[in-house]
Amino acid sequence: MIQINEHGLEHIFKFKCKESNSLEYLSAKELAVCDDKRELFFSMLISAMANSQGGEIFIGVHATRKLPRTIEPITNPDAFDWLTHVCNTAIKPIIPNLLIRKIPVSHTQYIIGVQVPNSSKAPHMCIDNRYYKRANLNQIMLEEYEVRDLYTKGKRSELELYSVMNTNGIPIMSGGKFQHINFYPRFLIKNTGHTVERFFKAELRVPSQINNPNFDSLQNHFSRFEDGHSVFSISHKTPFFQNELATVAEANFVVDAQNYDVFEHGEITVTLFFSSGIETKIFRCKELLLYKNKQIELSDFALTQAAIDSPTVTEMPRLFM
Repeated sequence: MIQINEHGLEHIFKFKCKESNSLEYLSAKELAVCDDKRELFFSMLISAMANSQGGEIFIGVHATRKLPRTIEPITNPDAFDWLTHVCNTAIKPIIPNLLIRKIPVSHTQYIIGVQVPNSSKAPHMCIDNRYYKRANLNQIMLEEYEVRDLYTKGKRSELELYSVMNTNGIPIMSGGKFQHINFYPRFLIKNTGHTVERFFKAELRVPSQINNPNFDSLQNHFSRFEDGHSVFSISHKTPFFQNELATVAEANFVVDAQNYDVFEHGEITVTLFFSSGIETKIFRCKELLLYKNKQIELSDFALTQAAIDSPTVTEMPRLFM
């Protein structure tokens, strides 16, 4: 799976990722005009991927011989909102966990990335009232038996991250400023499917610098370090019934002036592995972890000399000139 961000964009050029049924490059010209023809094209492409193995679409990457060659920034200011609207209205049912993001290529320009899951809600119908799949780098109409097979997914268990509780922090104050602030979030999941789930696993990936390694209820499930993150793996071997809620993980994160930059730019990823699929949700730390329901700024902290000596702002590099 290729990330829909600057790192994923660098990845496809660095490793010369070739187009496939799960990876598509489109010129920015495909969104120069937002009309009925484009609506049919994008609803067909995205629904076909969701009915197959999922995949990624990079709009604003010019390809030749199926390889990415150059960046073509999006020029239509309405393109992102229009594409989001198409995905929400032209495909039935709506594809869960569909991710559409602007990917900056400079301080003022961007392309659009779309991550399409292998949907547990398939089959998804295109705006022309037909069902498609990806095959030979094209959208092919599904046969009747293929549509019927996809509908059996509705008889399987379906787990989703239901909510994150306790996201407001508890600060230690000094002179009206935070010395540090503790968070104790709880991650809840729900079985929204029609059958009992017998066994599943949750993985929690968090920036190591904000994680408290002395919080045993999470640390006991430590799995590995991965690119500056700590990954925890929690297995559940008891039946998980329809519409049941359960806490899969409780964490303790500590934020101060020294690790604020990691907090501001970092992400928390929760991945559920269960019998009928994989569900992933990504949270930006600064947007999830709040104080009195407001985002925390560096100016809220009492700056130590170590924090003053450390850089706190990371300038976004230009990926391509």
